[in-house]
Amino acid sequence: MESKTRGTMRSHFICDVDGCLVPPRGERWDLTSFAVLADRIYNKEVPFTLCSGRPATFMEAISRQLTITSHLICENGTMLFNPQTKVGTPHPNIQPEFLRDRPLIQQTLQNLLQGRPAMIELGKDVMFSINSHDPSVFADLMEDVKLAMQSAPVQVVFSGRSIEVLPLGVTKAQGLELWMELEGVDHQQTFAIGDADNDLEVLNAAYRAGAPSNCTENVRRVVEYVSDQPMVQGILDIISWVQRQEA
Repeated sequence: MESKTRGTMRSHFICDVDGCLVPPRGERWDLTSFAVLADRIYNKEVPFTLCSGRPATFMEAISRQLTITSHLICENGTMLFNPQTKVGTPHPNIQPEFLRDRPLIQQTLQNLLQGRPAMIELGKDVMFSINSHDPSVFADLMEDVKLAMQSAPVQVVFSGRSIEVLPLGVTKAQGLELWMELEGVDHQQTFAIGDADNDLEVLNAAYRAGAPSNCTENVRRVVEYVSDQPMVQGILDIISWVQRQEA
């Protein structure tokens, strides 16, 4: 992807969590690189926040380790969370019908999952994520969820790791728009970082974007810069690459 014309504004980094900062389950964290990133954020060298399908509670734990103070884009953009005040802001695009029907949607999903090796992820306040230790169940389960949700005010997508049931009209891209409004950040200051296909919306919505070396081919095609380093090392490399350009 060709570089965009750049001004002198300082980039604010909006980073995915899983696959960028957090390794797959059972693998060790790169705590050394994580500490370097935390120091750079703490010392105000890097305006940095998170954007993920993860719930606010999980992201708050990450943000406290990284000393992030700006809003976190949680639950695929459906919830913004202020880690300083602990106040969550549901996205205003969420339809009242979804909030009204959410308990029924949850019960319908729970009934559908009875006897299957899958479960609804705990801790989410808006969307639902269906997880399984057996990835082979997702193909058939995806079709069953779509069928069960066909009259509900939701969108059903596969993230690559789980089946996501979200309110209509809200994505990570819309979450980024609300984040810019709450933080007073100009679109031309936004630099998104992601590794997976479920990050494509926010990568395309941000003014600029980059990815670590472990990204998918679809991500590789849309970002401006792909690091030759994976995960947190890649994040640090991307930040340094951008800041060299802005110096």
